[in-house]
Amino acid sequence: MIKQRLLALALCLFFAAAAESVPLWEIAGTKNRVHILGSVHFLRATDYPLPDKIMAVYKDADVVVFEVDLGNIDPLALQSMLTGVAIDPRGKDLADFLGTSNYSSAERLAGDINIDLAMLRPYEPWFAALQITQLRLGQLGFDGTWGIESQLALKANADGKSIAGLETLEQQFDALDSLPAPAQRDFLMQTLEDAGDIEQGLERIIAAWRDGDTVVLEEELLESLADQPDLYDRILVRRNRAWTRQIIGFANGDREYLIVVGALHLVGDDSVIRMLEDAGYDARRIR
Repeated sequence: MIKQRLLALALCLFFAAAAESVPLWEIAGTKNRVHILGSVHFLRATDYPLPDKIMAVYKDADVVVFEVDLGNIDPLALQSMLTGVAIDPRGKDLADFLGTSNYSSAERLAGDINIDLAMLRPYEPWFAALQITQLRLGQLGFDGTWGIESQLALKANADGKSIAGLETLEQQFDALDSLPAPAQRDFLMQTLEDAGDIEQGLERIIAAWRDGDTVVLEEELLESLADQPDLYDRILVRRNRAWTRQIIGFANGDREYLIVVGALHLVGDDSVIRMLEDAGYDARRIR
């Protein structure tokens, strides 16, 4: 009986630890520590509370760094900027970018998930792809306001912590807006093809995120980019290089940092973690 109780306790401790593993790394700087957390941008209220380990490193941080400075976004300026980059200056609409055959396929695929593609017709394909993703996630109960960044930004504002960004919104959107037209078309069509059965994939991603299972995260998050080299280069490789240079600067500072970026950027051969290691920094997983 005692052995059975000890075994049960050991199993409980193991699974509790596994459930709070999350993709979290620590870099020992010259005078400080830098923590890097892989996040999920869209979650549900039922996915909370966040694991204790996240709140522990948040508490110790002097500065919380996101992909974009979430504490300094003007909604009106954002809307104006989107109008400038999401609509083709030459007057081409979504049908023009896709061509008759692809547009017809896109309408059918969008209809299958109860999205009216006509409302996205004024926009370029990359922006339509983002909107379709957001609409589909909303249908499944996922919301950006419950995303890890949004929640930590609210808390950081309330706690008076410094907030910073690794890039501007303009830079973030330019990574997609600068894609060649064929790459934008492929991005949109792949998004629509994946949208129908995205629910199971999302559940696997969230489970892998909580377990800190970077193997599954790599498989799930990078799979759709395998056949889109332009997209992979612009939204992943180039940005990761720029972010890595900034993180190295943080590691040579004297304040404690928590850096929160999409888990996509922390897995695979071209991840921020791999680039830091190649630069001679020891990125230690916290389990």
